[in-house]
Amino acid sequence: MQSKRKLSLVVVVLLLTMLLSTVFGVSAQDNSKKGGRLVVADAQSNTSLDPFVTAWHSWPHYAIFSTLFSRAADLSYIGFLADTWETAADGKALTIHLIKTATFTDGTPVDAKAIKWNLDKYANKDTGANQGADLIGLLTSTDVVDDYTVKLNLASSYAPLFYTLSGLEIVSPTAYEKEGKENFGLNPVGAGPFKLKELNTNNYILLEKNPDFKWAPKGLTDNPGPVLLDEMQILFLDEPQTILSALETGEVTVADVPTQNLADVEANTDVTINKAKLNEIRYVGFNTSKAPWDNQKLRQAFAYATDRDEVATSAYDGLADALYQPLPPTIWGHNPDLDAKSYHYDPDKAKAMLDELGYKDVDGDGLRETPDGKPWEVPLAFGNSDEYTHIAQILDAQWRQVGIPTKLNPMERGDLITLTTTAKHDLFLLNYGYSDPSILTYFFHPSRKGGSNRTWFSTDALTALLEKADTDLNQDTRYKTITELSQYVIDQSPWIFLVDPPSLTGVRKELHDWKITPDLAFQYWDAYFDK
Repeated sequence: MQSKRKLSLVVVVLLLTMLLSTVFGVSAQDNSKKGGRLVVADAQSNTSLDPFVTAWHSWPHYAIFSTLFSRAADLSYIGFLADTWETAADGKALTIHLIKTATFTDGTPVDAKAIKWNLDKYANKDTGANQGADLIGLLTSTDVVDDYTVKLNLASSYAPLFYTLSGLEIVSPTAYEKEGKENFGLNPVGAGPFKLKELNTNNYILLEKNPDFKWAPKGLTDNPGPVLLDEMQILFLDEPQTILSALETGEVTVADVPTQNLADVEANTDVTINKAKLNEIRYVGFNTSKAPWDNQKLRQAFAYATDRDEVATSAYDGLADALYQPLPPTIWGHNPDLDAKSYHYDPDKAKAMLDELGYKDVDGDGLRETPDGKPWEVPLAFGNSDEYTHIAQILDAQWRQVGIPTKLNPMERGDLITLTTTAKHDLFLLNYGYSDPSILTYFFHPSRKGGSNRTWFSTDALTALLEKADTDLNQDTRYKTITELSQYVIDQSPWIFLVDPPSLTGVRKELHDWKITPDLAFQYWDAYFDK
């Protein structure tokens, strides 16, 4: 009888232990043998770690900082630092109730005061933050309702508000005020899954697991945190063959794969290739504030002289798609009917338009002079990577076939970005990546001149269309406005749209349980190596 009672007690204890494990989320799985260092090759991560300063947000920013919202696998918006929220009927206010468990890595709370400090700083035009510029003039005030509730008061409704907020990294106000703008980028403090361990300027960033992180977005993982990985290292490698060699030997875990190397990498049984279409485009921009690029007909002549199909075939081995409008098919708002109304390759038309504008071959060398008979030179600035160099060489050959004397001007990407803010440039070759049609406001609103409006192009009609699209909360009518807006950009031709390139990501098979979402975000919440 005594033994039966002891056995019953043991069974009860075991059942109770199982129940408590379920209720309190205690995993029976042993994670002690999971961890390791994730190594990423990404030269574009070589930028300031201060979200208010950097013009480019990449791997380290997403790892060090949390945001108010994130995106689920179906691209709907889910809470990250936000727990629940309510939007006013007129769209002019958003009340956010924060999770109460998040802290910055300096130990200070992620509370309503911290969120207000961040949003107000992003909305201050004197801050000069590219990522938060949407809030300038839009966010009229931020109210601290209680310790963990904040209310955003807006000047108007704003269709991409959640998209904007999902991209704003939240920093520790205490740390920022201590370090100042000069030093915060070297000593960043956020509330993300990782924290800075070592910064080797121009070589790499080494991050280590944030052991206190336990608020991963619920719609992306069942693991609230900490992450299983011990470290993440981002190497500032930009030479494709060096990157591929490191990927194949295991020195790098994750890297982009150039199209011309796809077959070789696919033959490596230690590497998995994730294939998708980028929500990006490659394009040529004109500095329309500078003659002769303020001439719409001249810009259109260049568009007729450009064979996008050849760019897609030659630069991307046929894996890219030729593009004839400002939004690729991977961004909502793209209208396939617009392709037929765009400028397609027609070298004879380009020659006729150049002749009509007075750009003729006076000396018989096959290249055109200016309308007043002087030598003509068309500078094209571009990043000096293999990809952009190849595109520039293709464009140079195409344009010379119609008599346009191009001067190729390769440079570091950072120098190119800076150049386009000066209004001293001519033509430039660049890309953009985004997931919302409000990207057109980013590039063409007059308030962005000297920043992201690299073409320095704006008109009253274009501004009206941009603002109408951004404030319309009705998807059907907003889509119609975006179509009208895209057609306007096609007609005015401040850009020559080139291609929608492929996304080819190589991942070492030693890394387990990683994911890439439809918006091409690399999810490492559950990823690990066997120790």
